[in-house]
Amino acid sequence: MPTEQIFYSQWGRQKPEHKNYFDDIDAISEWIAWGLEAQQSGWSDKPNQLSTIAVQQHKEKYGTVRVYCTIASNSKIRPLWQAELRRWKKMDENTRGPRPDKKEFIRQRLISDLRWYRYVYKKAIRCWPQYETAITSSTEHTIALGTSADVNNAVISRFISKRESDAYLHVVPDPGEIDE
Repeated sequence: MPTEQIFYSQWGRQKPEHKNYFDDIDAISEWIAWGLEAQQSGWSDKPNQLSTIAVQQHKEKYGTVRVYCTIASNSKIRPLWQAELRRWKKMDENTRGPRPDKKEFIRQRLISDLRWYRYVYKKAIRCWPQYETAITSSTEHTIALGTSADVNNAVISRFISKRESDAYLHVVPDPGEIDE
């Protein structure tokens, strides 16, 4: 059963019971921004990088969540790539195999980041279902929240290239599949 959506685009128009609407949307944008750049430290000295997403800004704008970010940010990928090369060089020459491919490394980070992007936004929607419209209406990577049919339609309408669609198709479910 769909949840009734609470959505306002202008200050001062909200009902009294929604007087904190714009503050709530701003807090959700901050929650998503922190989630997108999440790192997990675990028990090691250095954190395990979960995301190479770089958030430039987050805010409430016209009643919607706005999180401006770069997926597979070069500034975050560079140190991970250098660490991957160091790890490869330290391996025994007889067992290490071919040198890692940088394009494939970046492609895998992109797919991982798009999965993480989808996870964080879907979790925000589960936490605040009444604000789903406000959360999703202004996302930068809306296609990552859809299905494979949405990706194919975006290619057909030339919204994204066939090359870009490859990464999205690794992230989104086929129509009818259970998502989560």
